Formats: sequence, structure tokens, C-alpha cells
Amino acid sequence: MSPIRVFMLPIRLSGNKYMDLLVDSLRRSGLTVEPINKRNLGKPGRGDVVHLHWPSFIYSGSNAAATTAKTAFFLFFLLYLKARGIRIVWTVHNVWPHSGGATRYHRLMRTILCAFCSRIIVMGEASKREVVRLFRAKPGKLVQIPHGHYKEAYSLSGADIRKRYGIPQGAYLFLFVGRLSPYKGLDLLLSSFAAMADENAHLLVAGEPSDDFDASKLSGMGGNLHVSLGFVKDEELADYVAASDAVVLPYRNITTSGTAILALSFHRPVVAPDIGLLRDYLNSDVSILYDPSEPDGLVRAMREMRESGARFRDPKGYEAKLRDLDWGRISSLTSRAYSENAVERPEVRNRDLSR
Repeated sequence: MSPIRVFMLPIRLSGNKYMDLLVDSLRRSGLTVEPINKRNLGKPGRGDVVHLHWPSFIYSGSNAAATTAKTAFFLFFLLYLKARGIRIVWTVHNVWPHSGGATRYHRLMRTILCAFCSRIIVMGEASKREVVRLFRAKPGKLVQIPHGHYKEAYSLSGADIRKRYGIPQGAYLFLFVGRLSPYKGLDLLLSSFAAMADENAHLLVAGEPSDDFDASKLSGMGGNLHVSLGFVKDEELADYVAASDAVVLPYRNITTSGTAILALSFHRPVVAPDIGLLRDYLNSDVSILYDPSEPDGLVRAMREMRESGARFRDPKGYEAKLRDLDWGRISSLTSRAYSENAVERPEVRNRDLSR
């Protein structure tokens, strides 16, 4: 019997190290991992795996005509793979795509995809429940595999981020880093930071705005707010995190947060809402979670973080979390998901990430 080959779509993604780390870990485990595209559709054979990520990029376009054409191709693609005996696996990075959101169209396309999948990989218990409820996925198809860490993915370049933005070395620095989008709650973060009224606390917001983000919200906040509206280069991402005292993620909704895992990878505590995967991945050793239904929940959490001092300096809590997010473990779980048949019963949960 020929060994399983994995055809990954996409196999790389600019500005996202996740795909590099997943592919490299699977190859180290002995699997053959290749890209798939329109030019090599005939290469996968019976028993091979096509592993999809961010499928809305495949089936939706920038206008109605493009979406119609891409939808037709996507449906043909699924039928073609199924007819050839090729297993389809989907990793659910986002329950709903960030662009477009919870529309009937996306619900239909994701429901169809779930019907064709042999396995559906989710990164936490909250996502599992949502995929079953929203897309009629059979529980026995779902397997929970966490998002891996970024310990070796980003290196310190030596850039002095505090000096660059005029932030005193002794000041307490909250960091928000990543793409600036409305769902990430920057307006709530700004109002909460202002409500802290702490002259020794600073907030650095660094990232590229999405097309639907109003960057004017970041003006007129005073000297302790520092803003960099542009893509944070991979070479300096670790320097930004290392310069901070805490990372703040005021998200309104979330399926996966690579930024939270990045913070843990560099032993930085996180302030975040007690929702979804954030609840799955973060515990009291590495974070302060707040109730997003409370109007002052974020500001109280930021004040508590500011006053916590040594509580979050012990590396043991971070290292315990990072062991759960080890790429060797993730490649083993993923390889098993490729080879096992789905069962018509709920999966036993993998190791509890929130412990």
C-alpha cells in the first residue's frame, strides 16, 4: 500500500507563519506534503489527502461574476476529489470568513464542504460546537487539534521598539499588534485605555488597517498612545512583543488567535475577552480574561494586569501551555486525522488546553 500523500491548499501564505510551521512539521514526521493547484489536479490519487485552509478564497471572488465562476470550480473540485477516492480535510481557522461574514452564501458553501469532508479539524471546543450547529457537520468527522506555537518562528532582530516610538523603558506598555479590523474591537481598547487615566501606562497599536477600518479613530488620544499604521515585518514582530509588558486582544468575536499564541511564545501575558478559543487557550497563569458583556470589563482587566507585576513573570505557566502547542504533537494528531476513518459519534476531546 502506497503511503499517504498530502496536497495542501494553500501550502504557503504570505504574512502567516502557520502554514510554514504545519507543513514543515508534517514533513519532519515523514509525510509527503505538496501543493495542489489547477495545473496538477490529476496528481492526487485514491487514498491521498487534500487539506484545505481558508476555503472562501477558493470559492468566492471580488464581484458577482468572479464568485459565480469560483463557486462552479469549487463544486467541481469537490466532486472530482470525491469521485477519485481522495480524502478532503478542512482546518477551520475561521468559522465565518472575515470578509463577507455570516451570509447565507457562506453558510451554504461551508455546509457543502462539510458534507464532502472526511475530516474537519477545529482548534478548540467552541469552534467544534459552532461548526456542528451552523454547517450541519457530523460530529464524528470533527477532530480537535490546537494551533501550534511560534517559539522558533520569529527571532529577535535587536530593534529597540520603545526607543523608536519614544516609550520610556520604565513605562508599562500594552501592545495591540496585527491587522486592524472592526471585529477586533480597537474602539473598545482605545476608550478603555483612556479610562485607565494612568500616566505611566502606554499603548502601542501596530498593524495594517483593513479596507473597512476607520483609522481616524486612532487620532487625538494623547501622548501615551503610539500608532504605526503599516504591516509589521516578520523580522521585527518578535521585537514588538518582547518590548511589551502585556498584549491586549479586545476582540468582539474570534475563532483562532495567532496573536495570543505569539504572546505566549514570548512569555507575555494576555488581556482578552472570555470567549471562544481564547477561553480554550488561555488560563489564569498567562492571562486575565474579562466578561465582554460588562461595560467596564476591559478597563478593569487592564488595570488588574497593570497592577499584577510579578504574577505573570514566572515562565513555568507559559512553558506548560507551549508544551500543549508543540508542533511535534500537532503533526502526530494531524497525521492520525488523515489516516483514521470518521466515526458517527462525538470525538473524545484532545488534551484540555485551558488547564
